Parts: sequence; structure tokens; C-alpha cells
Amino acid sequence: MPDSIFDALASTAQSLRVAAELFVFSGFIFCSIALLVKGDEAVAAGRRALGQLRLNTQFYVFDAVLVGPLMGLLVHVIRGTVESHGWQVASGEDWDTVGAPLTGFAAVFLGDFSSYWRHRLEHTRLLWPSHAIHHSDPDMSWLTLARFHPINRLTTSVCDITFLAVLGLPSWALIVNELVRHYYGEFIHADLPWTYGSRVSRLLVSPVMHQWHHIRDVDGSGYNFATVFSVFDQAFGTYHMPGRCTVPLGVNDDIGDGLVDQLSYPFVSWAEALGWRQHHASSEVTRAQERATRDQ
Repeated sequence: MPDSIFDALASTAQSLRVAAELFVFSGFIFCSIALLVKGDEAVAAGRRALGQLRLNTQFYVFDAVLVGPLMGLLVHVIRGTVESHGWQVASGEDWDTVGAPLTGFAAVFLGDFSSYWRHRLEHTRLLWPSHAIHHSDPDMSWLTLARFHPINRLTTSVCDITFLAVLGLPSWALIVNELVRHYYGEFIHADLPWTYGSRVSRLLVSPVMHQWHHIRDVDGSGYNFATVFSVFDQAFGTYHMPGRCTVPLGVNDDIGDGLVDQLSYPFVSWAEALGWRQHHASSEVTRAQERATRDQ
């Protein structure tokens, strides 16, 4: 037992060290890009967003300590279940015949296809309260990608990993997919004025395109669900790129400003919705009984 506890603590410490190194690496890269592109405005924007950056950092640490390890275990369980039941439509040998470059591209492309539909599902009434946490940052930055509720992380892992596991992609291709989507995800959340122009934006998601997804108008933000390839938004009618995004970002929901408030918000929202439905159903029964009484 002591050895097991020691091993668990050592593994946790290793995970935290890696998370800290990745945090510093991403921070250095994206802060450098912002300074090169925007100069003094990047410093002013950072000061304005200081409160949001602090909250995003809290989410980052919370995920690294508690959520991330559980999601890693869930991914292992999902892949093992799919493989043990023979639910794969292809095998590693099949992908070997395609070649490494095409296999890596397929992992990212098909992963983005899966996440596009999962992302649209998260904007439905049922799942929106958990996904609204991610949208609650009115000062988008690369660190906005860290602001995800554990329920939202659960839907992401279950949907995306199950789809890719069924495809039978090799482990290294899944790692490529995770790395590309993670760092490109941080990039498109960065506060950068890049649109890519009319041609490239028809292929890839730009930072400005994703800013339009985060606008405060809920109806307007029902666009641009892809992370890497904008071709999916074009194919399914959700592409929206009118130019530079100058409208307010964030949500209209009263989510709260602290970590505890934001973690509890989805449960409060669902409880209120359930209570309203029960009250509405009870009122309908009462009105029906009153009508029946009058008719007698």
C-alpha cells in the first residue's frame, strides 16, 4: 500500500510538472506572437483581461490536478472496450497500408469532423449550461481553451475518442490529433486579427472566424463549430465570416465570476429548468382539474 501511494503521488507530481511546462511553453509562444503583431495594444489587452486570465489559470490547474487524470483513464477504458468487443471498422495494419503522412492527416481531419458535430450538440439546450462556461470569457486569449467544465470535458472525451477508436487509428495518430487540435485550438482562441484571406479561410479556421463563434449574441454564435478545417462549417451551412469581429464576446447567462460559481452553474441551471418543468406540469394538471370541475 505505501508503495502504491508513493507511485500515485509520483505520477501526480509528474503530471503537474508536465502541465506547468506546457503552460509556460504556450504562454511564451502566444504572448510573443501577440506582442509582435499588436505591440502595446497586446499589453493593454492583457491588463484588461487580467481577471479572466486569473480564472482561466485556475481552470487550468483544476484540470491538471483532478479532471485530466480522470479523462485519461476514461480514454483508456473507451479504447479498451472498443477493441475488446471488435467494434473497429479498421485495424492498425489497415492504416499502415495508407502510410504515416495520410494516416496522421486522416486522424486530424476525421477528428475535426467528429468534434464539429459534438460541438453542435454542446450548443443544444440540454448541454449548453456546461458549454456556456467556455463561452463566458469576454476577453478571449489562448488560455480561454483551458476554461472547460468537467461535464463538457466528459462529453468531449466520450464523443471524440469513441469515434476515433471505432476507426481503429493507431495510438501515434491519436496523439498527433490531440497535439494539433490542442495547440491549434489555443491559437484560434488567441486575440489575433488574422482572417487568412478569402482563399485560405475556406480551408482553415482562423482566429477571427472563431471569434465570431464566441460573440455574445447566442443566435449569432451558432456558427463556426470546427476547430481546424472550416470546410465542415461550409459543407453544413454554419460558416460565418463577415470580416473582423468587433462585437462583444461572452454570454448573456449569469454564470458568476469565480471558479466555484462557474463549476456549479450547470447544475443550478439544470435544477432550475427541471423545477420549472415540474411546476409547469403541475400547473397544467391543476388547470385541467379545474376545467373538469366546471364542466361537471
